[in-house]
Amino acid sequence: MATTSRLEFALLGLLQQNAQSGYDLRKTFANTPMRHFSDSPGSIYPALRRLEERGWISAKAEDDSARKRQVYRISAAGKRALIDWLSQRVTREDIVHRQEELMLRFAFLDGNVERDVTLRFVDQMVASLEEYVKELREYFKKFGPGVARDTGRLAFESGIQSYETSLSWARGARKKLAKNL
Repeated sequence: MATTSRLEFALLGLLQQNAQSGYDLRKTFANTPMRHFSDSPGSIYPALRRLEERGWISAKAEDDSARKRQVYRISAAGKRALIDWLSQRVTREDIVHRQEELMLRFAFLDGNVERDVTLRFVDQMVASLEEYVKELREYFKKFGPGVARDTGRLAFESGIQSYETSLSWARGARKKLAKNL
């Protein structure tokens, strides 16, 4: 799965929700919080072609459409690839370098995996965040006071607080998800 992009997984997740045309998918990226993905035809359509070549989606022309637009549907193989991606273990590297991807995975968990997989995902997220926040605090204790500039120290503190906020959110999400069992 290393060659599958976040955009491709986002497309799979959206197509798992319902079959859509490339234009519909572009509108989703342009008009929702997913707008950080490019809504450019130069990004979307090549990604759809790659997914189709892998057999993860299929396209069918709509007969009633004047423009004969293609409607894409996720295949069984595409659903398996999506579930495999969603079910991957949350690691420190995910916490440090792939926060956006983690939230994308989290957003698509419901309806695709069992609740125990979702809870395990959040538990792994909490554990990785706790470990990283602890690491940042220890580093700051050692080296933070020695940072010569106020702005450097404040930037470091901002980073720590950002991860602490993510940790607080993840703990709260875990409680809400466990309550809805």
